[in-house]
Amino acid sequence: MPINTLVTNVPPPPLPKVIDVPGGKKIDEKKLKKAGEDFEALFINQLMQSMRRTVLKSKFLDDAPGKEVYQSLFDREISKRMAQKGALGVGKTIYRSVLEHEKARMLRPPGGLQMPESGVLSGSGGKP
Repeated sequence: MPINTLVTNVPPPPLPKVIDVPGGKKIDEKKLKKAGEDFEALFINQLMQSMRRTVLKSKFLDDAPGKEVYQSLFDREISKRMAQKGALGVGKTIYRSVLEHEKARMLRPPGGLQMPESGVLSGSGGKP
């Protein structure tokens, strides 16, 4: 069985459908997913630019007018499409990480976590 078949047949883990947070606050799932996808596209685009700088220049197409502009537009579009497909999984990882962080933040008590009095943890008996 070819390796490509194994990789493409693995379904990604499911994303949460509804995000309810206590206190009546809601997290906009679509905006969060879009932000992760946009970051992944930016990351892929930076990778592609770095890779292109390592390739030796050809004398044949070196003087083509507007070559850099068309190349950057092409790279940007390829990056967007790769991010939409979740090529690296960075967008989904960011989505899940931010979602977990926000849920934990919303569940914290309003006053935040209370720190113990000075010296309790250091074994000094409460003396500074």
